[in-house]
Amino acid sequence: MTQWGKKNVINFYANNRDKISDLYDSEKKPLSFIKKKQIKSILDYGCAVGGFYKIFRIYFDYKINYHGLDIEKNAIFEARKKFFKNKRVKFSHIKSGKLKEKKDKYSLSFSTGVLNHSSDYKIIISELIRVSSKYIFIDSPRVHTGKSFIGKLNLSNRFPSDVKVNNIVNNYTINILDYFLFLKKLFKKNNINKAVFFHDNLPYKKKYLKINKKISFLTFMCEKKVNKQNSNFKILTKDNDVKRLFYKYF
Repeated sequence: MTQWGKKNVINFYANNRDKISDLYDSEKKPLSFIKKKQIKSILDYGCAVGGFYKIFRIYFDYKINYHGLDIEKNAIFEARKKFFKNKRVKFSHIKSGKLKEKKDKYSLSFSTGVLNHSSDYKIIISELIRVSSKYIFIDSPRVHTGKSFIGKLNLSNRFPSDVKVNNIVNNYTINILDYFLFLKKLFKKNNINKAVFFHDNLPYKKKYLKINKKISFLTFMCEKKVNKQNSNFKILTKDNDVKRLFYKYF
């Protein structure tokens, strides 16, 4: 069992993040650029107990096929139990890194609340692009303009319950310039000419994330197989420094 399999974490995801109203602006804004009728199948990397399937089947269509992946066996067990009657839903336990899925298999590959806890974020992003035929939504590691660092997130305080023992996971914050350069190369390699980014300061409580630096979240939705004449990269942010940095490279 990983740190994400503890009772308080599983209980939180069993009772939250399963309604459209639960979507954050950082998720709603990029997703709004998707042509909904094009979504037939979804791969959800870091699906927890499958709450986002309930969101997606309303947001897109009840007939979508959904495949949830997670590194936590307890989460996959709960998800399978919850949706065992639904033939359009599948859940798989995985190890972080390379995926078994074929290239261009899903019309949308999706990951939120995951990459800020994984040192393999570059591999995961590359794989999510590979297995998608059209759209890719990524909730990036946390970003800032300084050096990359690893913070400590206390899940016992983040998801309160009767769990008394501290449950600590890594929280990765990376240099935003290095990240933009990585994405630019990755987009070029995969002929991605269109993407919308959403950036804002991250509100957090020091009772569960003890850091002294200003950090931000950064999500993006990119699109494959777009005519080069229609290429378009944009960022939605109130931070003019980040905006200037972005348009310097995209």
